[in-house]
Amino acid sequence: MNPDFRRLWTGSAISQLGSAVGMVAVPIIAINQVHASPFQVALLGVLAAGTTAVLAFPVGRAIEFRRKRPVMIATDLARCLALLSLLPLPWVTYPHLCLVAVVTATGIVSHAAASQSHLKALVTREELIEANSRLESTRWLSITVGPSAGGALVGLLSAAGVLLIDALSFLASVFTIRRLRTPEPEPPERADGGSRREELFAGWRFARGHPVLMPMLLSWVGFTGGSAMAGGVAAYFYLNDLGFTAWQYGLLMGVPSLGGFLGARLAPRLAVRLGQVRALWWASQLRGPWYLLIALAVPGPVGLAMCGVGFGMVLLFAGAANSTMTAYRQACTPQELMSRVTTLWAFATTVSQPLFMVLGGLLATWFDSRTTLLVATVVMCSAALRLPRAA
Repeated sequence: MNPDFRRLWTGSAISQLGSAVGMVAVPIIAINQVHASPFQVALLGVLAAGTTAVLAFPVGRAIEFRRKRPVMIATDLARCLALLSLLPLPWVTYPHLCLVAVVTATGIVSHAAASQSHLKALVTREELIEANSRLESTRWLSITVGPSAGGALVGLLSAAGVLLIDALSFLASVFTIRRLRTPEPEPPERADGGSRREELFAGWRFARGHPVLMPMLLSWVGFTGGSAMAGGVAAYFYLNDLGFTAWQYGLLMGVPSLGGFLGARLAPRLAVRLGQVRALWWASQLRGPWYLLIALAVPGPVGLAMCGVGFGMVLLFAGAANSTMTAYRQACTPQELMSRVTTLWAFATTVSQPLFMVLGGLLATWFDSRTTLLVATVVMCSAALRLPRAA
């Protein structure tokens, strides 16, 4: 890997860890400082998801024809300033928190669109799978370590101190982007005579007509949807049906994420051995069935082990599949469509997940938690059947 990728990777890892640490601070501020209701706290997440859904296509179009490094720097600075604006805690209001949620969501989708497009210009086609493996592995590692560290730091430094750490992590990302030495290529030019509508949905049209990308997108939506369906129900299942304690629940939420880290690091070897499309097919086939261990778990230490192993193995193969999928998508997408195809993935996930969550809640109400988790497992497994075995 060239030095510039290492700089970009370092900055990404710092900002991801900072965000994972800081994610515990905003709900604490909302509840303790603003005295928000449970509905208002949930609404902050809805606002973030809605922002992503509404802005995904316009953001992809806007970024496509611009230089990517200035966009990445601007989105990091915007998120940094948004978090710093919360530091005078006595003056924070609920509308202020809503505005920060919107700015942060806009920054996330914009930065992803720019950075994934720029990554393709920074490394060779052969290096894409290794680059995405490293980026994905640090994401999983931050998910594993960040929330627990954030909870501990809130006790030591207060929520304001944790917000400051999160904000400074974005400045670290800006510093690494500014240190990139490889000249950024000229952005693609707009096609003559193209309408705004055609530009907005060009990524969708390309993916829809591609023999691998469209099944890949549908499979991704199905798997993430099944995971969303199971997510909220699983918490109730762990704590109520299986009687796990709070520390056991925390253990299940953190340690299995190491599986995602290992899976991401495994992805390049699988791609070399099987080819990217076959590696994605195998990883996708093997990720869903492990959730059966959770759905069939029993109370006690055996059930705790079943849930831990099941969740860890799901994440292991999901980490491998995610790295491979992203690398393949980048490799086969023309440079002039990279940002719009990236935001298409963000849009599809953001729109579909709440629907699956509602479905999960309804199934748990009509039947029970275990039945809902079994249905979610079937959905996750079925999603893999859409993928082709070869390109």
